[in-house]
Amino acid sequence: MILNPTKTASIRQAFGDTLTQLAKSNRHLYVVSMDLKSSLHLTNFAKKYPRRFIECGIAEANAAAIAAGLAKSGKTVFLCSFACFSPAINWAVIRQSICYNHLDVKIVGSHAGLTTGELGATHQMLEDVALMTTLPNMEVFAPVDAIETQKITTTLSRSRRPAYLRLVRPATSLLFDPKNTFTIGKSHLLKSGRDITVIGYGPILEQAFMAQSQLSLQKPNISLEIINCSSIKPFDFTIISRSLKKTGRLICLEDHQQNGGLGHLVAAALLHHRLSPKFIHLAVNNQFGRSAKNYSQLYDYYGLGVKNLITAAKKLL
Repeated sequence: MILNPTKTASIRQAFGDTLTQLAKSNRHLYVVSMDLKSSLHLTNFAKKYPRRFIECGIAEANAAAIAAGLAKSGKTVFLCSFACFSPAINWAVIRQSICYNHLDVKIVGSHAGLTTGELGATHQMLEDVALMTTLPNMEVFAPVDAIETQKITTTLSRSRRPAYLRLVRPATSLLFDPKNTFTIGKSHLLKSGRDITVIGYGPILEQAFMAQSQLSLQKPNISLEIINCSSIKPFDFTIISRSLKKTGRLICLEDHQQNGGLGHLVAAALLHHRLSPKFIHLAVNNQFGRSAKNYSQLYDYYGLGVKNLITAAKKLL
C-alpha cells in the first residue's frame, strides 16, 4: 500500500546526498559532471571531494570519454547530466567507449519524462529507456521515489557493470517501503489486488494509487495490483507472470514513448511465454513533449492521467 501519500521528497536530492555519503568509504568513487552540479545536488560532493569531482562543462561526448578513462583505471564513475543531454547527445561514446569495454560507469540522466514540466519538449526526454535498453552490457533503472533512489544508488556504487539511472525533476510522493531491499533484476509489489495488474516505473505509478482511490468509490469491488518495475534491464517477468495468473488483465503505464518502452519489453515477454492477457499500454504515442505549469496537465494531455487509467481499467473489465 502507499506509505506516505501526503509526504514528498526530491529524488535528485536523495541521489546527491547518497552519493556524497558513499564517497566517504569508497575512495574510488568519482563524479563526472556536465555543468549541472547544483541541479543534481552534487555541490557538497564537489566541496568534500574536489579531486574526485571532474567538471567537464557543456561537452557531453568528452565527459563520457573521460568517464570511460577513469573507469578503465579502476574507478567507479557516475556520469551526471540531464537525460536530454546524456545519454541523448553522447550515446555513441557511451556505446563504444563504455558499453563495448564493459566499464564501470553509471550514466545518470536527470529531468527525464513529462515531469520536467515547463522546460518543454527540448528537455522532456521521452526516448532514453529505448536508447539505453538496446545497448549490450547496459543495465537500466528508474526509481519510483527518493527512498528507492537511495537504495539503487548504493547498489550501483557496488556494481562493476555499466548502468543507466533515470531521475526526475520534481519532489514526488514516497511509495517504496524503506524496509524493502533493492536487487538488480527484481521488481517490487507495491499493492496487492485481484482484478487488474498495473506495472510501470518511476513516480508516474502514483497515478495508479490515485486511480484505485477513485475506482473504489465507483466500483468498490475492483482492486488494482500495482508492480514497480524499477529494474527495467535486467527485467523481472516472473512477478508479472505470477500476477497475471490471478488477474488476467494488464496495464503498462510509463512516462516515455510507447516505442521502445517497458510496454514493448513486456509484450515480447508475453509472446515468448505464450500468455495472452487483456493488455493496454499507456505511454506517449509518437509525440514530443510540450510546456505546462503542472506536469499532471501533461499526463492528462498525453493520455497518462488518472482518468485515462480508470478508462483503461473499465475497458479491460
